[in-house]
Amino acid sequence: MMYEKFMDMEETSRFYFYGWRCISCGTIVDSTILANKVYKDRQKENKRRRLKKAC
Repeated sequence: MMYEKFMDMEETSRFYFYGWRCISCGTIVDSTILANKVYKDRQKENKRRRLKKAC
């Protein structure tokens, strides 16, 4: 993994962020991506719990 600065796709914008890019596959990971993954994982776990209680 390499730590990189990523720029917005629009040339008029000055938005940028820092994240990690995998040298082998090109996957990008930053704090927002990780937060969304954790949130989705929690939603899935809560859904499993509700289904388990209903049965």
